[in-house]
This record gives sequence, structure tokens and C-alpha cells, in this order.
Amino acid sequence: MEWLHSRVARHRKPALVLGKGLLLVGSILILTAVFVRAGLSNVNAERAQAKQPPLHTAAEAYPQYPTWLVPEGPVGFSIAAVLVLVGTGLTSLAEKAGRR
Repeated sequence: MEWLHSRVARHRKPALVLGKGLLLVGSILILTAVFVRAGLSNVNAERAQAKQPPLHTAAEAYPQYPTWLVPEGPVGFSIAAVLVLVGTGLTSLAEKAGRR
């Protein structure tokens, strides 16, 4: 862990940018998944009124959009959460190194 502290202390600005970028990407993935899940619920409510079977994935509901990047299961949400946590940690380390 000491190697990470020394590397961040030497290259504070790139570590800060990388940390904020990872935090932003993870947050965007999680928010996108929330909005896609809400849209899928809306589509399934309309399909239930029409007595059609429900759709289970975003790719079925929105075939015209590239939905392969949207986290829909536990693995996808875990990856997005790890991105947020790593970004937060790296940003925190870079800010502490800047105060020294």
C-alpha cells in the first residue's frame, strides 16, 4: 500500500484526474441502470395492459440502443460500485497528498 501512497504523492494531478474520472464513470453507470430499470418497468406495465409477456432485459425493450454497457445484474452493479469506490479512494489519496 505504501507504493500507492508514494506514486500518488509523486503524480498527484494525474491521480486526482483518474480518481474523479473513475468516480464519474461508475456513477453514470449506476444512474443509467436506475433510469433503464424505470423505463423497463414502464414498458412492462404497458405490456401487461395489452396482455403480452413481460420483457426481462433492456436489450429486449430497446433493441435500437446499445444497452450492453448498462449494468442489469449483480455483477454489473458490483463492477460499477467498485469503480465508484476506487475513484473515491484515489481522489481522497490525491487530495491528502496535495495538502502535505
